[in-house]
Amino acid sequence: MRNFLHRRKFYVVLLAYMDDKKSHLIKGSSIVQMFDPLSADWNQFPPQGDAFSKETAFFNNADLHSLNAIFNSFLQVMGVAIALIDLKGKVIASSKWQRACISFHREAEITQQRCYESDLQLSQHMLEGKNYAIYRCKNGLTDCATPLIVDGEHIANLFIGQFLLDHPDEAFFVAQAQQAGFTQTEYMAAIAELPIIKEAALPALLELVNALAQQIASLCKANTKNQLIISSVEQQVHERTRELQQQNNILSMISRDEPLTDILHALVRLLEAEHPDVYCSILLLNTATQTLHTGAAPSLPEAYNQALDGVPIGPTIGSCGAAAFTGKVCYAEDIFTHPNWQAYLELAKLAGVRACWSQPIINSKGEVLGTFALYHCQATIPTTTLLAKIDAYSHLAEVAISRHLSTKTIRHLALYDGLTDLPNRTYLYERLEYAMAQSTRNQQYCALLFIDLNNFKLVNDCYGHSVGDALLIEAAKRLLIQVRKTDTVARFGGDEFIVLLTELSNELALAEQQAQLITAKLKVELRQPYQLNTATLIDYCSASIGMVVFQGNQLTTDELLQAADTSMYSEKNLR
Repeated sequence: MRNFLHRRKFYVVLLAYMDDKKSHLIKGSSIVQMFDPLSADWNQFPPQGDAFSKETAFFNNADLHSLNAIFNSFLQVMGVAIALIDLKGKVIASSKWQRACISFHREAEITQQRCYESDLQLSQHMLEGKNYAIYRCKNGLTDCATPLIVDGEHIANLFIGQFLLDHPDEAFFVAQAQQAGFTQTEYMAAIAELPIIKEAALPALLELVNALAQQIASLCKANTKNQLIISSVEQQVHERTRELQQQNNILSMISRDEPLTDILHALVRLLEAEHPDVYCSILLLNTATQTLHTGAAPSLPEAYNQALDGVPIGPTIGSCGAAAFTGKVCYAEDIFTHPNWQAYLELAKLAGVRACWSQPIINSKGEVLGTFALYHCQATIPTTTLLAKIDAYSHLAEVAISRHLSTKTIRHLALYDGLTDLPNRTYLYERLEYAMAQSTRNQQYCALLFIDLNNFKLVNDCYGHSVGDALLIEAAKRLLIQVRKTDTVARFGGDEFIVLLTELSNELALAEQQAQLITAKLKVELRQPYQLNTATLIDYCSASIGMVVFQGNQLTTDELLQAADTSMYSEKNLR
C-alpha cells in the first residue's frame, strides 16, 4: 500500500519518472510526505495548482473521519492496509500503512523507485477501465486496486495492499535490506508483521473491496446531493430573509411618514440592487389631468425622465401610459417593434432600453395610483421571478402612495374649508404666525383684511342654502383672482373671509396705500352680479372690508383679527 499525498501532481511525477529514469525526480520527501494518515492533517499539504480536482471536491461532504475509522477496522480484521485516493493522487481516507512501507521502503531511494513503479502500474490498469488490478511490486509486496465509479465517471481508486501472497522469501528480503541499507533485524521484523493472503482468496477480497467502493460512492453521492439541496434551501432562506428585512425597512419609512420621494427611491434602489440588469421606474398618476409624473427613476437618464414627466395616459401610450389607462400589465418585450412605442423610439434610444414591463399600481378601491416599470437593455420576455418581484414591490409602492395621499387628504380636510376649498381658520392662524415672523426678519409690513358679505342672509332666505353656498364658492374664486400667490385667502366662517397680504413696503404709509388699493379692487369685484345658474342672478350682494396694517409681532394673532373685525364693522355701520 502506498501513500499518494504529493505536493505536485501525482501523474506528472510518475510519467516523468517513466520517461526519464533520472533519480533526482523522486528523491527524498520533496515529492512524498510520510506520516500516519489517521493522525495527520491532510490539509497541511494541499495539492498545488489544478491538483485540487473536482473529483476530490466530490468527497467534501463525506464523513471522512468515520471512513478512516472503517478503513482502520478493515486493517485490524484483515491485516490489509486500505486507502481511497483520487485520480490526482490525493489521499481521501485511509487506514494506517504497514511499517515495512513507512519505515523502510519509502525511506530508501532504490525501494522508493519500486514503490512508484507499482503505483503507476496499478493506476494505469484503473485508467484502462478494469474492475480491479493486482500487482506484485519489486519490493516483494502485493498491491491491488479497484475503481470508484459514480454515474459512469471514474473519480477515484480504492487501494488495498502491503501484504504477501506466500511466506516471505527470507533470502530476498535480507538481500534487499543490504542493498537499501536497512537494519536487517528491524527490517525483517517489519516483514514478519505483514499479512499473508492466499492468491485464491484475492478475487473474493477484491469483490468485497469493489462493493465497498461502490457503497462509498453511493453514500458520497447522496451526501453531495443532500448538501446541495440544503445549501440551496439555506441560500433561498437567506435571500428571502434579507429581502423581507429590506422590505420591512421600506415599511418602517412609510410608518415614519418619511417623504414619498425618499420611500420610492429606496424601493427602486432595492429592486435594482437585487437585479443589476434592470432599470426601475415609478410614475405617479395625476387623476385631475390624467397624466403621469416621475416618482422615482434614478437609473434612467434625466432627459428621459423629463420627457416622460406629464405624459398623458392612453391605450397606446408606451407601456406605462397603457398600464395606467387600462389598469392591466403591459409588456413590451421589444420596444422597437411594439406598436405602443413607435412614437417614443428616440426616447428609448436615448435611455438605451429595449424592453419595458409596466404594472399599474392599484389601491384597494381599484383606483390606479401610478405604474411600476422595469426596463431592460435587451429585448427579452418577463421571467417568473421578476414578475413576482414587480407584483410584490408594486404593493409596497401602493402602500406608500396611499399612505401619502391619505395623510395629504387628512391634512387638507383639517386645514381647508370643505365648501370653498380655502384655508380654514386653523390654517389661517398658521399662515398669520408665519407672516408675523417673516415680517420681523425682513421689516416689511403686512395687512390683514376682514371681509363680510352684505345681504348674504337675504340670499339664503330667498333662494335657499344651496344658492347661498354657490355664492360663497364664487366669492372665494373672485378673491383668489385679485391677490398674489404669496397672499392667503381664508374662509373665517359663515359669510366672512380673511385676506392676508404679505411683503408690502417697509414704509408704513406706502404699505397702507398698497393695502387700500387691493381692498378697493376686492370691493369692486365682490359687488359684481352673481350669475349662479340660468335662473338666478344676484345683484345686491356687496362686501364690507376692515383693514389693519402691521409689522412684526407687536400684536398677537387674536389681537390682529379683532382689530380687523372692528374695522370691518365700523365700515359696515357707515353704510
